[in-house]
Amino acid sequence: MIKVNKIVPTEITFGKEQLRYQWLPFDDRVTGGKSSSIIEQHDNHITYSGTIRNINNSAWSCIRSNKIDQDLSQYTSIEIKLKTDGRPYAFEIEYNEGWQHEKIGFMIHTLPDNWTTVHFPIADFQHVKFGEIVAHDVDLSVLKHILRYNFYVAEGIVGDFKLEIESIKFF
Repeated sequence: MIKVNKIVPTEITFGKEQLRYQWLPFDDRVTGGKSSSIIEQHDNHITYSGTIRNINNSAWSCIRSNKIDQDLSQYTSIEIKLKTDGRPYAFEIEYNEGWQHEKIGFMIHTLPDNWTTVHFPIADFQHVKFGEIVAHDVDLSVLKHILRYNFYVAEGIVGDFKLEIESIKFF
């Protein structure tokens, strides 16, 4: 049996030339909601946009990467270059096989319509399950087995949204 080494990424770039990570929209339509979203590829970034609609208490949308076994244990912080519409967004890291299981992440608050670089220490991440913070310290050993990344439209605010992402860097 061939053992595949885990990837230790230093940077994830977005855009047409990036081949390792595929990003897909995922929204509340899987649970009977009516929100919608799309991803547009550009040369050096992607645009994730759509509309959040609150039907039957379901109002969410996200984009998520494909699953790739990764080791982030040598890193202490993450930096993301993005442009938002001013809404809050959440960045999450999945370490469990099921998407509905607990993740770690942080909230992103930026001024609208400006390219911004946000920097977050991994020790400041919080455990999250179904968009709710789970009150316990982050076990950094989960960083040895990272599977996927997500960007969520946070707080279930109805209406149009737009997020542009250029890169994620690990330090």
